[in-house]
Amino acid sequence: MGPHSTWTLLASVFLAVLAFAGCLAAWNRVPGPAALRLAGRAVLIVLCQVTALALVGLLINNARGFYGTWAEVSADFFGTSFNDGGGTQTTVGGVEGHRRGGPVGPGPLTQKRFRTDTGRKSLEARFTGPASHVTGRVVVYLPPDYRRDTHTSYPVVQLFGGTPGEPTTWYGDLDAGNLADRLIRARRTKPFILVSASINVAGGKPNECTDIPGQVPVATWLTRDVRDFMYQNFRVRTDAASWAAMGYSEGAYCAVKLALQHPNLYRTGVGIAGTYESTDAAIRRDPRLLRENAPYDLLKRAPAVRLLLATGGRDPEAPPAEIDRFMTHVRAPVKATKYTTRLGEHGTVVWRNMLPFIFGWLDHQVP
Repeated sequence: MGPHSTWTLLASVFLAVLAFAGCLAAWNRVPGPAALRLAGRAVLIVLCQVTALALVGLLINNARGFYGTWAEVSADFFGTSFNDGGGTQTTVGGVEGHRRGGPVGPGPLTQKRFRTDTGRKSLEARFTGPASHVTGRVVVYLPPDYRRDTHTSYPVVQLFGGTPGEPTTWYGDLDAGNLADRLIRARRTKPFILVSASINVAGGKPNECTDIPGQVPVATWLTRDVRDFMYQNFRVRTDAASWAAMGYSEGAYCAVKLALQHPNLYRTGVGIAGTYESTDAAIRRDPRLLRENAPYDLLKRAPAVRLLLATGGRDPEAPPAEIDRFMTHVRAPVKATKYTTRLGEHGTVVWRNMLPFIFGWLDHQVP
């Protein structure tokens, strides 16, 4: 029984109720002198608290999908190794080559706009996009030599979160900033900038990162306002080959969709634990919107975009079979690589363990 199991939840409810009932029944029946009775009652209280907290933790995990297996829980809380058995890759379609280099964004870093989180290696700001009029958060990671090497421009990986979710999840639960820092310092990947922005800006949902008429223009916020914000504040390259889109869960759909839809902005897309069939009712009932935004339709006319589609081997929300189905529609010049782990369900521990491979893959795609 895993953390998501109904039996695990029922067992936790049973134990919490049993502990509470046992505490009530035994409170005045603890034998011995006063000190021993006090210690016994303290044990009863602790048992009640532990079982109650365990139940609350399971309920939160079921709602947010943090852990899929007990091995993931052990890895996060006790520092044990989470071994998913390694990953396998399959590649279809494709042509060779991304051009390297590219022009540089003009703006210097304006420190006063940002709040620094040194533990997560991130800078955070809040701004209103002039094109979309959306107000949201932007969280940025800068490589180790960014402030010393003032004449260098950097490629960018734009990150997309899930629903519900915050842009800080990439730097907290997924620890992307610290991992990138370690990989760059060890020269296992070239320096790059990470940026994540709020995607749940349309009444708490991302609208599949699409500009739906009459609703919040989510795509404009992400592809124009956030990008211009990066140009104005950081030394970033502006060519499409130097920008990658990467997301998990709902954000995986956004990353793959935007890479296919805007090859003039991104030439690489990474989807982690995502599915790529449009499910938004407003999009599906409008043939033009569906044709212009659904990844399956975009595949039919996309240029040389490179995709990495990753998932856990036991992910019930993004099973490997769904990636296989999507990849059967991939044709050159699009190139797609599938990466699956033997174990792993739908949760941040699984995705965090995928990131070293993914960053290594990106190192070979983004100049």
